[in-house]
Amino acid sequence: MHYRNFKTVTYCVASWVNRITEEELRKQADFLQKYVGIDKIYLETYRDEFASKEQIQMFKRVMKDYDIEVSGGITTVTPDLSEEDKKRQRLFNTFCYCNEPMRKRLIEVSEYTASLFDEFIIDDFFFTQCTCEDCIKEKGNRTWEEFRLSKMMEVSQNLIIAPAKKVNPKVHIIIKYPNWRESFAQTGYNPGEQRAVFDSIYTGTETRHGAQQDQHLPRYLSYSFMRYMENVAPGRNGGGWFDPFDCDRIDTYLEQAYLTAFSKPKEIMMFCWPALIGNKRATPLGFMYEKLDAVLDKVGNPFGLKVYIPFNSQGEDHIEDYLGMTGIPFEPVCDFPVFNEAFENDVKIKKAGLRPNSVMLTAASLYDEKVLEKATDFAMKGGHVILTSGFVMGALKKYPEQIERITGIQYRERNLCADEFQYKVNGQIARNYIKSAAPVSFPMLEHRNNASWSIINAGHGEFHASILCYDTFAKGRFTVLNIPDMPSEIYALPTQVLTCIRQELDVAGVWIDAPAGISLFTYDNDSFGVYCYTWDGCCPVDFDIHVKGEAEKLVRIQDSDRPNPWTSFPLEPVCTRRIDFRSEEKETVFHLRILPGDFAFFEIKRCG
Repeated sequence: MHYRNFKTVTYCVASWVNRITEEELRKQADFLQKYVGIDKIYLETYRDEFASKEQIQMFKRVMKDYDIEVSGGITTVTPDLSEEDKKRQRLFNTFCYCNEPMRKRLIEVSEYTASLFDEFIIDDFFFTQCTCEDCIKEKGNRTWEEFRLSKMMEVSQNLIIAPAKKVNPKVHIIIKYPNWRESFAQTGYNPGEQRAVFDSIYTGTETRHGAQQDQHLPRYLSYSFMRYMENVAPGRNGGGWFDPFDCDRIDTYLEQAYLTAFSKPKEIMMFCWPALIGNKRATPLGFMYEKLDAVLDKVGNPFGLKVYIPFNSQGEDHIEDYLGMTGIPFEPVCDFPVFNEAFENDVKIKKAGLRPNSVMLTAASLYDEKVLEKATDFAMKGGHVILTSGFVMGALKKYPEQIERITGIQYRERNLCADEFQYKVNGQIARNYIKSAAPVSFPMLEHRNNASWSIINAGHGEFHASILCYDTFAKGRFTVLNIPDMPSEIYALPTQVLTCIRQELDVAGVWIDAPAGISLFTYDNDSFGVYCYTWDGCCPVDFDIHVKGEAEKLVRIQDSDRPNPWTSFPLEPVCTRRIDFRSEEKETVFHLRILPGDFAFFEIKRCG
């Protein structure tokens, strides 16, 4: 391996495999080993066409000379196999799994691949959106979601796994999940059940340019989706996979690698070999991988605010990623977290300012019909439950009696247009006041003053409503966070308002006082990192870092064995002060300047 903490891998598509010569392959391998350092390749046997055995054997022989491991890969797209197939409307040439010739073709592909490799991965075209007459007939009275989830499980077992393992019983089969989690159920991706039948999973971490391509994915997804899939199949998430397409800046490409690495993957996959060759975006990777490797030597396990995203759910899509772009660290989970009594009395956890018994619920969480029952029990025991406005509005429609037991908030289908914000910090009595550069639109949630308590008010002139408030409940509390109608308008909230939200949602004992565009990554060993995104109008940022408790200094984790003298010195505290005037709990404040495209990681050295 070139690096201590992860393997670097790339993918080779079948059409390119069939056409490259050995001489050119060696020339390109020299380039990749010089600038990136490749440990492993996934060699595709099928994507519209079969890769020939002769070419596959040539690749294996050449890769052995470079000490590069070789596994297989398939992409489930195929050309028309008959005249009748031309009538089927297949997006990207994906298979129609109700078509017998195509089913036989996929069995052939699986058997062929398993005969050549002891491991192979399925690229993320393993879905269906076919609505041909055969699919409509087989669907019957089921919804498309029900039909496709069931169909793709049957396909997984009968057309991929069984044929492959019949040919090669020891073959290890990996399913790669794409970055568009919110659409899984509609297209047949079924990680809740597929995780039990596939040997491993893999994760798409492509984000590209968030504003100028179809998916509009906040770039924090390159980290958060990796963490979600790690919780889907603990220890069996093989790695993160990204590509150079639609990346307007070099940093837009590189940060996919950074954020994937911050999630602590086994492998970092760069799709694909021919797209990397001669690409100026790829040449800095080897240099940056060395820096990432050095950082990962020191950080612990990722630790953030759990956000509950049940399987087959959607709603407030990627809201955790929009908030993650503002510096709130998240740990998305597929199961509702269990309240841990031991955490409440753990001295080390309290000293570090950790709040593990916290969870955020979004509109997607309502897919779980027992979610309010679970949330109520969690708060009864002392947990902190954060509800987004989408969750509250959905619950008022779906479970009105249950939601009204924990909060008096109501939604009457009115909107709040706000350019003035009143907020509290550090438990103060008086409110600070600030105006935003432009109005931000929210759903208007009506809370009952003094029954629940507002932390941030927003509005204009003499009318304001709460956008962050809480209700106490038994030993715990419910906090409601109002999300702008357009989620990206979170970035337009004034820095002071964002910081107030960060402090309220903090679970790691660290938060930042900065504008949007800086992400915070927290770990369970008193280490953390920040990354400053490159986007339109970006510039160097000066901001404060708040650490719960008394800290002596922040020691920069060096990203090289040749420390930079400008970054090797520790950060000294700006001040230490009480967090809340009503208690003796303290915080230590540090100051940092960071450039767009840079990351910085630190170890907290505490007093005593």
